[in-house]
Amino acid sequence: MSKLIPDCIPPQPSAEFSAIVREKRNNSIGYLITLAQRLMHKGLGMKFQAHGVSVAQWSVLVTLWEVDGLTQKELSERVTVETATLSRTIDRMERDGLVKRVRSASDRRQVHVFLSDYGAGLWRKLVPEAETMLTLALAGISEEEEQTLRQLLKRVINNVQNCPCQNFDQDTSPTPSDEQ
Repeated sequence: MSKLIPDCIPPQPSAEFSAIVREKRNNSIGYLITLAQRLMHKGLGMKFQAHGVSVAQWSVLVTLWEVDGLTQKELSERVTVETATLSRTIDRMERDGLVKRVRSASDRRQVHVFLSDYGAGLWRKLVPEAETMLTLALAGISEEEEQTLRQLLKRVINNVQNCPCQNFDQDTSPTPSDEQ
């Protein structure tokens, strides 16, 4: 029997059943990881708003600061976003002067995405905002606990990436060893 599903589920959720569900949800590692990520994104979004950058655009900028000129497909794989969704994000980024698209001279089907001077320069403004958000998120957590958290999250990521039910491209997906 699943650890998450009570032995019997009533036809109409009772207060007791609702309490069981709430307790299981609030103690679920998956839920806690997702909630932490959503709250971090919300906080980052508020900080980045002053600079006209969304959290989705932040992910693209960080990736291009690391390796500029990726194809849209490569960029999609690295930020783990569907190509169509990323295309709309890049449309907005191009409109806002953050990036520029350049069609490949060797393969006209490929489009490379490059940072504009403005997009490259945002590093100095956005990274301190992200560092501030992370400091707030890790308040009250010792350096040792932070290191333990990082190691455990890397193991979770590796487990999920190596799960036979996943269809990850191991060559291009970010790996925990890449992140510090």
